[in-house]
Amino acid sequence: MMESTPNTTSTFGIELIRDYVLNDLLGNDYRQVIYWAGKRLARQFPVLSEDELAPFFQEAGWGSLSLIKKKGTTFSFVLLPPESTRTERPAGYFQLEAGFLAEQVAKLTGFVAEGYAELTKERVQITIQFDAKDPVNATT
Repeated sequence: MMESTPNTTSTFGIELIRDYVLNDLLGNDYRQVIYWAGKRLARQFPVLSEDELAPFFQEAGWGSLSLIKKKGTTFSFVLLPPESTRTERPAGYFQLEAGFLAEQVAKLTGFVAEGYAELTKERVQITIQFDAKDPVNATT
């Protein structure tokens, strides 16, 4: 990763592209495409351990990520996103982060993983589940 410096990226600039441009281009497919884009990003920027996830999120400007529960085949994360310039975020907005985490969990566990994000008041709950009967290398 790059040197640790404060993230000065404009939230407004990110939201312009993510909320308006991508949403307009992708229409009804926005949620699914953004999820798979997150998985692809994870393959391009793999982490070596769970400890690297939160710093990556911070550096990417995605917010503060915490692993709150890890039980069996389920990882539960809480994301405190940066303050938004919008009063309301579109459905599926945090699927990019969910896809990214699903792919990272798949890499770290060695099993196929899928996830989803749910927005509550000021935070995002991201749940990732991996399938211990479906090794990653069996699908490649």
